[in-house]
Amino acid sequence: MHKRDFIKTAGAASLFTAVHPWGSFGMQIGNSKKVLILGGRGFLGPSIVEEFLASGHQVTLLNRGKTNTHLFTDLPIIICDREKENKQGFNAINKKYKNSYWDIVVDTWQKSPKAVSDFLEVFKGQFGHYHYISTVSVYDKWDKKFIVESEPLNPLPKFPKTIGEAFRYAIRKTLAEEAIRERTSNYTIYRSHGMKDFRVTRPDDPNAEPFWPVRFLRGGELLVPRIPDHHMQVTDIKSLTRFIVHCANSASYGAFNVAYDPTPFKDFISSLIHATARTKTMHWIDGDFLIENGLLPYKIVPLWKPTPAGSYYFNVQKAIGAGLVNRPMVDMITDQLNGYKSRHPHDDVRFGEMVEGKQLKYYSMAKEREVIKKWVAR
Repeated sequence: MHKRDFIKTAGAASLFTAVHPWGSFGMQIGNSKKVLILGGRGFLGPSIVEEFLASGHQVTLLNRGKTNTHLFTDLPIIICDREKENKQGFNAINKKYKNSYWDIVVDTWQKSPKAVSDFLEVFKGQFGHYHYISTVSVYDKWDKKFIVESEPLNPLPKFPKTIGEAFRYAIRKTLAEEAIRERTSNYTIYRSHGMKDFRVTRPDDPNAEPFWPVRFLRGGELLVPRIPDHHMQVTDIKSLTRFIVHCANSASYGAFNVAYDPTPFKDFISSLIHATARTKTMHWIDGDFLIENGLLPYKIVPLWKPTPAGSYYFNVQKAIGAGLVNRPMVDMITDQLNGYKSRHPHDDVRFGEMVEGKQLKYYSMAKEREVIKKWVAR
């Protein structure tokens, strides 16, 4: 690095330290808090743990001790199975944690709303600020663009009396939010929209791998949907975790839609091009033609969802006003690609094909070539 560039970089870092309450590189200065993370070793959990540790907080995990046990072995862990009925898992917690107090609790749970309410009841009075990872699926109707946090949520059945997954994902998340509002006032709820990260939800499942980043990584002749007013919207987990720590440090409460702003699909494509270095030729093909040839929106062609109208158009201005800073989308895509390469160093995921009797999602490169050939001939 040239001396002039070093001085400019050092000056920018000094300015950041002076104006940002956490100091440089996200390190909080002189205000370490005790943080209890429920889960912490699966999907977005490790990213949350890492962000709180980088901010100078003291982190304890609470989970069953069964998932990714190689992670965070130097951190205190409370072994607890929240899926046991009648709060038996909580009753088995080591006595030394019975009277502990945590300034911050972050709950990554998504399976059972009863597990959420059980925790809040057992640990009543033992925590300050409760954070819950939710989803935009809690909204009842997606019939308009730019849904805000005050829109009606899903109508709910009676709250379940037992641990289980009797209801669909969206209802379970909505029930969990209801349990939180009824049991504490010091909460922050993060309604995410298709979370993307270095990690994937199921590392042993090829269907969890990121289609568009992988397809652009491979290069060659690519099919790209040409749709009027085509937008996409996802949640970058790195930006989300930074926002969680920010809300914890600043005592920001309430519910927030947390995602990128609705992004024109062509801008997403530009980010894909910048994140990958392979030579590629793009064929922009009309949506109607794709549908005619079996490439249906969403399930077969990801990040294309024409209905309902609110899809990929959630309003995130409340979160941005509260301190959410979305990093450049190309950084998120680069993380996704690095994660994919670490899991599949031979680039062996074959979308749209049968693998060991299981159909992989999206569409195969053979199908893509077929549709491109038809489009060019037409």
